[in-house]
Amino acid sequence: MEIGMLLAPALFDGALGILASPTILFAIVLGTAVGIVFGSIPGFSATMTIVLFTPVTIPFEPTTALIFLVSAYGGAVYGGSIPAILINTPGAPGSIVTCWDGYELTRQGRSVYALAVSAIVSGFAGLIAAVFLLVFAPPISSFALNFGPPEMFLLSVFALTIIPAAKGSSLSKALLAGAFGLLIGTIGNDPQLSQSRATFDQTALLEGVDFVVVLIGLFVLAEVFRLAYRGSVVASQENVRGGASEVYEAARTVASKPVAFVRGTLIGTFIGSLPGAGADVANFVSYNEAKRWADDELADRFGSGAIEGVIAADSSNNATQGGALIPTLTLGIPGSGATAALLGAVALHGLNPGPGLFDASGDVVYAMILSLFVGNLLILLYGISGSQYFGKLAYIPIRYIIPAVAVLAIVGGFAVRNAPVDLYIVLIFGLVGVLFVAYEYPLVSLVLGVILGDIAESGFVTGWLLTGESVTAFLFNSTIAVGLLVLIVLSLVATVLQN
Repeated sequence: MEIGMLLAPALFDGALGILASPTILFAIVLGTAVGIVFGSIPGFSATMTIVLFTPVTIPFEPTTALIFLVSAYGGAVYGGSIPAILINTPGAPGSIVTCWDGYELTRQGRSVYALAVSAIVSGFAGLIAAVFLLVFAPPISSFALNFGPPEMFLLSVFALTIIPAAKGSSLSKALLAGAFGLLIGTIGNDPQLSQSRATFDQTALLEGVDFVVVLIGLFVLAEVFRLAYRGSVVASQENVRGGASEVYEAARTVASKPVAFVRGTLIGTFIGSLPGAGADVANFVSYNEAKRWADDELADRFGSGAIEGVIAADSSNNATQGGALIPTLTLGIPGSGATAALLGAVALHGLNPGPGLFDASGDVVYAMILSLFVGNLLILLYGISGSQYFGKLAYIPIRYIIPAVAVLAIVGGFAVRNAPVDLYIVLIFGLVGVLFVAYEYPLVSLVLGVILGDIAESGFVTGWLLTGESVTAFLFNSTIAVGLLVLIVLSLVATVLQN
């Protein structure tokens, strides 16, 4: 499929006509707002938002329904950064890295500043990613198809090795935490032998431990415990800053760091286009690269309130939105969990995702892509105007915050699969999170291990069999595999030198 075919004037004009409809515009406005609200609920990810609202859209006309869901997807991806910044609780896995510096800024009394920066980079990164989706979908998707099982396994290993490099933490602790996460990921049915592993006769565990449940325990419940011990969200309210001046400073900050913003956006767009990778991996890579290119003084401030960390995390996070839609729409291969849910919605409404989608329903697809531009402009509007009010949540007395967040953790943990065993998992990982923080084991390594468990296992087993069980053939399967090996070695060397 040629790029020129994608930009067919007749289809483009038809899409603009669809987008001009008051009903469609209302769907974008409502969908973006709904996405931000539900995305900001800890544990209620973009995937869950789409799954929840897909049945609601069944009575709608297909174009209206799909544009509403795409808008909700974009809003939910951004919304996950709000609790990450305010209460160190990522609304979704893609917002984990935002916690590292965003929450530290909140503790320093600069939540409005951090929220405004997040909104600005999220909105503009989404706009740039939408341009890539509109113009470069076919060539990027073709390259992404070159990632076979060995490459996906090596990408998973690379993601685990960059945690200590990005955080400047102990290599051994980070790898142990990642290995523990991979071990948790093996719970459930063995995909090759169809035998149960460590399920303890719990039917719900045959499907494995859901990483969203682990996320809620490690970040939500553990933070409740730590918050109760610490006594407040903000370390000191003497230097709390807010108001329009913080928003203006946020805009100036982003404008003064174009390289950091563009780098994060490009990383998010590319990694988002890789099937199964998504924002979870893109955030870590973007953050690591931002720290690697920083001078020594700035690199030392990463993880303690450096705004460059927020820019790297949230620019890549929202750019994955457009990137993940590239293989979803052009190949019928979801680029993330959220787009997998969206893929089901597209099929439900009578469209067939894949190479023939643009030919069969080009005007509708164009309208979906163009709606991303409007949706990301709304993220800018909602985020910037709301940052002054979102930031005030950080100063609510903890006697109100603790029970409210604890209830959200319990409800969110149970709502994932409606399985009582998940409540025990939330509690267990809440305690594990406290221990990990106390002994300086990186939580994100554990979470990433759980997230990448299926990808790494299936990539290794399938790749090992396809390459004739040869170590050489597996590791040097392609140029991409060799490149990933080089990146893994560089990450390990960088961590050793830092330590």
